[in-house]
Amino acid sequence: MVTPRFPYPTTKGDKLRMFQAIRHVSRRHSVTLVAAADEPLRPGDVEEVAQYCKRVEVVPISRARSVANVALYGAISKQPLQTLYYRSARMRERVRQVLAESQFDVVHASLIRILPYLWDIPTPVVIDLVDSFARGLDIRAQTVSPLLRPAYRLEAERVRRYEQAACQRFAQLYVTAEPDRKAIGAANVSVMRACVDLEEYTFRREGRSDDLVVMTGNMGYQPNVDAVAWFAHEVWPLVRAQRPAATFRIVGTRPPQATLDLDGRDGITVVGWVENVSTELHAAGVAVCPVRVGSGLQIKVLEAMATGTPIVATSFGNAGIGAAPDREIAVADEPAAFASELLALLADPAARDRQAAAAHDFVEREFSWNAGADKIERLYEASV
Repeated sequence: MVTPRFPYPTTKGDKLRMFQAIRHVSRRHSVTLVAAADEPLRPGDVEEVAQYCKRVEVVPISRARSVANVALYGAISKQPLQTLYYRSARMRERVRQVLAESQFDVVHASLIRILPYLWDIPTPVVIDLVDSFARGLDIRAQTVSPLLRPAYRLEAERVRRYEQAACQRFAQLYVTAEPDRKAIGAANVSVMRACVDLEEYTFRREGRSDDLVVMTGNMGYQPNVDAVAWFAHEVWPLVRAQRPAATFRIVGTRPPQATLDLDGRDGITVVGWVENVSTELHAAGVAVCPVRVGSGLQIKVLEAMATGTPIVATSFGNAGIGAAPDREIAVADEPAAFASELLALLADPAARDRQAAAAHDFVEREFSWNAGADKIERLYEASV
């Protein structure tokens, strides 16, 4: 498997789908992992994934060099900026070296950022696009500053062309949600809905606080930055006005300064990276997913459901998941309605229990990794 980002966790417990794929695929296959790292490794990062792999190769990538790549080639190259960011001669050489040293049945690649290293190799490749980055950029361009919109639209067009070129070059690609498959529009792109690891995110109802609200995820990801700001400024004051003891924990790596500035205000704590995100979910009375823009499928919703944490989400947060409102999830898009749904759950433990049980059954039925590993296996077979 080849991926442009290591370590995987945005928190140690919030493992991204490639890590989970490795864990489950390794039960049937021998896995070699080649990954780039654009940040320092923490103790145990390699060991955690190495237990599922025959071999792990991590290639450091200098952030300064990555920024220089974008500055030097951004204006003249037709490649997406995010692909240029991960341009690395060391990574290219390591991938080629690993492929030359062993005979592989298939290469499983994560994201378009890694594809320049695989474009001309003879080994069959299966690509986890995750979502249509072009679609996500189109949506995000509508919410950013007018000064940034031209840059977003330019990158969206580059990504769109690159996604189309990838579909012509590689036989098997997949995304997490139907809207992303439609946005790409290629017949060889299939949908493999995101899965949640029920061994990692265990169901629990006891030991929860009636007043604790939590949001998890990669807090450096722009749609999450927007979600936190909207919830903290538009929804949370309405909640605190009715329930002054309520507290809100923002859990996830790389929170920007605008998010950090919320820490200590009105019962808000910016936690940042944690050892195990499921511990945070197990402590909360309710989770929230106030995400309004982006693409793909909100894994944070599935993780909350798996752990037995009732959740309030926007319609966008439930898109691609399709949980039943008022039974498996609470859905609201306006600040007053979102606050009302959240307050109702905080005030009613029996309602929280009912939603938690129904949501867990839904995730176990529709989003377990047993079904996901089977789907990956079929893609492997189709690629060779």
